[in-house]
Amino acid sequence: MRRLALLVLLCASLVGCAAIADLANLQIRIEDAGYTNVSLFHRSNNGTDLLEITATGSDPEKVAEIVWDTYPEHVDQVAITLSGTPKVYTEAELQAAFGDRAVTEKPDDDSDIMKSIMTWLIVGVIVFVLLIAGVIVLVVVLVRRSNRRKAQQQPYYPPPPPGWQPPGPPPAA
Repeated sequence: MRRLALLVLLCASLVGCAAIADLANLQIRIEDAGYTNVSLFHRSNNGTDLLEITATGSDPEKVAEIVWDTYPEHVDQVAITLSGTPKVYTEAELQAAFGDRAVTEKPDDDSDIMKSIMTWLIVGVIVFVLLIAGVIVLVVVLVRRSNRRKAQQQPYYPPPPPGWQPPGPPPAA
């Protein structure tokens, strides 16, 4: 079971490596534009991809443009908080403000990831159930075998010959 969990974790982390690298590159580009204390968080909630950016600076439009033109992951909303002031942009607003994306957008593959994770989980559950069934069969076979050996090891006393009587009380004197 531990190996299966490790395999699922490895698959999920390999899928996430590209997204983490994209976030790191975006953070570097935002910092190079003069913003400080930059933190990024990309999450998906009910099929909506939200990119949250928190930094110290003054122009959220510039940050939104950097995201739109250089971040290759799909985003439905970009929430930018600069120096405590929040601003949320939708994909349509970004499209209207900055035109077509300058970067080729990666396909939104959340459903493919979930399908592969669910497939691995189902395979893991089936393997686990088969393993438990095998252990149960093994225990039953070993218990029956043990009972059979005990029955064979009991001493055998042949029946007494016909007409044999157990000795009675000692004769009286």
